[in-house]
Amino acid sequence: MKSLKARLNYRFRKHLAMDKPSSSSGGNRLSRSTSICKNPAILRRQLASQEFQFPATATATATATVATTRQRLFWGSRRMSTAVKDDKSKPDSNAAGKKKPAASSRQSNFTQTERNRSQRKMSVRSTRCNSVAPTALVSRENMTQTPGCRRPEDLTARCSATHEGRKLLQERLMVRVDALFNMLFSASPFLQSFHERRRSTDLQMGAWTRNAGGENQRTVSMTVALQANVGPKIAKVTETQTMLECSEPGQLYAIDVRSVNAEIPYADTFVVLMHFCLKATVEEHTDVLIFAQIQFLKSVWAVVKAFIEKNTYAGLEEFCQALYSALLIEIRKK
Repeated sequence: MKSLKARLNYRFRKHLAMDKPSSSSGGNRLSRSTSICKNPAILRRQLASQEFQFPATATATATATVATTRQRLFWGSRRMSTAVKDDKSKPDSNAAGKKKPAASSRQSNFTQTERNRSQRKMSVRSTRCNSVAPTALVSRENMTQTPGCRRPEDLTARCSATHEGRKLLQERLMVRVDALFNMLFSASPFLQSFHERRRSTDLQMGAWTRNAGGENQRTVSMTVALQANVGPKIAKVTETQTMLECSEPGQLYAIDVRSVNAEIPYADTFVVLMHFCLKATVEEHTDVLIFAQIQFLKSVWAVVKAFIEKNTYAGLEEFCQALYSALLIEIRKK
């Protein structure tokens, strides 16, 4: 019995001795944790005494504990820094009763970089605009004309034809309009060699003369070779070429061509009307427009009419494409 009491006394005295504060900080922490774990009743007693007997001391201890915990935890320090910033950002009133202006929020590096770039661009633009000499802005009236260029105001001629029918050709050729007119509507070597390559014979080209209406007119006749597999192989063609009054040398040539065929079936029932429009451009080039239509003089069956239109338009389109190719070759030679 005595030995049991001695053991209990020894054990409890040992625990009480461990609860006393020691000089070393490491041993104090270890003793406190051990005493708390083994004797929770002592912890409750100490907290009750601090809470009820000394409220001021307990409040200070709790505040210090919270501050220490926030310093240890990184998110606690961030929250405290944010709270301090919020308190500083609030406007304070001075003695005069005026509110201080709110502090400008700090801009991110990205925003500052974008603003610097925009400022650099604006400075470059202003420098470029200021670098243009005032003499560079010259009016159109003071512009000097180069030999191969015209102003649009100089080209006043307009074609008076209605441009009816099927469009066979619309191209721009790098040649002056007067030179192109002489190549197509005069006894030029180009036109003669072109008809020779197409196996046309009996070529006769008259001169331009004034007709009863006061217009320039000429007559061209030839025997052309037909490309059709069935039917006649040749046909005699007589062209009456009339220059319209709207034509003006150096600007515009509008010519109507009336073609009458012979020695082919139903030759007396229709004629072919063509219109050539040669118009100069500001670059001293020429826009070429060719239209064609078939005019029936007598009534024919619908089947015959369709046959005539099909073969006639096919022959005209082939003629215009061959003429355009020959013109390109001739212009490149020059």
